Amino acid sequence: MLLTGLVLFGLMALIPRIPKRFFLPISLYLPVTATAILPLFVYFIEHASLILSGLFLGQVVLGLLCLHRWHEGLRVNWPLFPARRLVEKNFSWSNLVGVGALGLFLILPALALYSAFSAKLTVEHLSAGFVGLRPSGISMQVRSYLRSDGKKIMLMPMSHVADAAFYEALGAAMPESSVVLMEGVTDTAQAAKRPGVTNPRRSSSSHSGYSRAASLIGGVEQRDFFKPRGTIVAADLDMRDFSPPTLGVLKSVTLINEKGLTRETLPLVLKPMPPSWDKHLLDDLITKRNRHLLGVIGQHLPTSDMIVVPWGAAHMPEIHREILKLGFQVVETKDYTAIRFRF
Repeated sequence: MLLTGLVLFGLMALIPRIPKRFFLPISLYLPVTATAILPLFVYFIEHASLILSGLFLGQVVLGLLCLHRWHEGLRVNWPLFPARRLVEKNFSWSNLVGVGALGLFLILPALALYSAFSAKLTVEHLSAGFVGLRPSGISMQVRSYLRSDGKKIMLMPMSHVADAAFYEALGAAMPESSVVLMEGVTDTAQAAKRPGVTNPRRSSSSHSGYSRAASLIGGVEQRDFFKPRGTIVAADLDMRDFSPPTLGVLKSVTLINEKGLTRETLPLVLKPMPPSWDKHLLDDLITKRNRHLLGVIGQHLPTSDMIVVPWGAAHMPEIHREILKLGFQVVETKDYTAIRFRF
């Protein structure tokens, strides 16, 4: 339908006889409304089917209104669009330039800017403000918390790839006396072992994946440049704590990433996913690990005055909510640019 609208818009530029007052709304309805409702998906995603139903209902109403205007009443005859409605105009350069300028310099820029605005809303809403999307780049907000007994927690949202200056700044922001609860899933029982890999923890698949991502943005990898200060504590789960569907997905994804699309990995791409795999994946990679991290925080609070949590930004919203329940309050925030857009 988007393609049909684009073709129709182009025909109006080439054929002035097509009346724009009728067909311009039809050609622009879907791209304009589909872009306009993006913020609704951000704040009311649980009502996505209802939102889409409203979008399509509006399209039907627009079509009926056009038919009513074309036939000057409720009676519909064949052909649907009467030939008498065509305008007596021949091809003209002024029409071509005018319609082309409308699309290229007004409609497309407006849709692009509004989409960027919607992306900013999405990122900030889903990350609870820990991640910011700006014209200059992507920023991470470090938050410091204080409790009445003097205990402090610093939540430090991380990215697997970023500018080197980002990691250097975060490392310098850590007090040397802090306890640093590090992220990093282990695999002591080799639950995610793949054929031909002796030690999955040293597999190059994730490394090569992150290195490719780092090269695309002109950045570096977290594990190579992030140097935390303080007492380092492993605070993550082990692979054996994950459900079988999650382990199966992780094995397939890492193998495909390591070897590319080959005769060996193609069946993995075509293989149907197990039931509810996405729910298992979200529960294992986010929810379970968050619960474990909160337990580790509870273990160290009695003996530690400053705890730093440099974990992935996706974990931060829930961790933020839970430590507020422990009596902590945000006392300071500071934004760090993680990835600069290089135009």
